[in-house]
This record gives sequence, structure tokens and C-alpha cells, in this order.
Amino acid sequence: MTRSDSRSTIIAAARELFSEHGYKGVTIRDIAAAAGVSPALVIKHYRSKAELFNEMGPHEVPLAELDLPRSGIGRALVQKVLTRREHGVPDSWLIVAAHVRDSPEPDRSREETRGKLLDGVGALIGDTTPERRYASAISCQMLGLAEGVRVLGLFPEDEVSRDALLELYAPLVQQQVDACARACPDPR
Repeated sequence: MTRSDSRSTIIAAARELFSEHGYKGVTIRDIAAAAGVSPALVIKHYRSKAELFNEMGPHEVPLAELDLPRSGIGRALVQKVLTRREHGVPDSWLIVAAHVRDSPEPDRSREETRGKLLDGVGALIGDTTPERRYASAISCQMLGLAEGVRVLGLFPEDEVSRDALLELYAPLVQQQVDACARACPDPR
């Protein structure tokens, strides 16, 4: 079985199991057994159950609900943007920016949207700083990535592989997650 074949077999098995049992009701061992591969191969290709879940395509399950270690948050955030681009579905980062830009009351919309955004990202990474500095930095990085790849066409899919872009961008986002972990006690 080639790398591409094993990846698609694993994705197909995971999709079926997640749809039948939900995210929390499925283990890596379950997925491996259904795909006819070893659990080690699943981890080799996808690193974790959460990453495999994100790889399957756009969905509305918040990252905070996945059993994602803090060390995987940066990668998961970037992966979500790239998955939405690949599937041609709207990206929530772009929707947030457009909502404020297009609002008849931009100041009010900015404050409301900013608060919701920072609350969500802050909760995901455990940012307890009064100004939510780490959540703000990550939000800026993600807004820039979404605008760059979707609006400006930077890192075109046919020129830069998804894996290469993940390896380039995810560590940059993860730096802020890690800085937050050093500065703020882990609420989990």
C-alpha cells in the first residue's frame, strides 16, 4: 500500500467511524482496525486523533472540544484554515474581518467581534492576561494567514504543498501558544 493509499484508507475509515460514533467515541486503535493498518501508521501520518479529525474536512466542532494537547494547537489552527481553503468553504477568520468591515456600525461591530474572538481564542490557549495579549497575537497571525492564502493567493496550492505550509506557519503560531503557557497557568 502506498503512502497516498494508506492515508486515504485511514481517512475513509475515520470518516465512517466518526460519523457513526462521534469524535469522543472513536480511538486511534478503532480507526487503525477499520483501515486495516497499525495504530503506529495512523499516528505516523496524522500525529493525533484531533489532527486526523481536522484533516477530514471542514466541520463545526471547535478545537477546544478535541482532545488536543497544548503542543498541537498551533498546527490545528493552521490546518483548519488550509482545510477550509482546500474544500472551498468560507473561513471564519475571513468572515470575522468582513463582518466588521461591512458593518453599518463598524465601531460597535469591532468591539463585539473583538470580544468574542479574544474570548474564544483566549479560552482555547488559556490566556488569562488582562489584555489577552497571546490570543490577540494568534488572532492576528490567523487573520493574516486566512487573508493571505484566500484573498491574496499567497502560497498557491499548486506551488506550495499543504505539508510545507503547515511546517512553515504552524510553529509561528505555536510560539504564541507556548509563550502563553509560560505566562499563564494552564486552566485545563
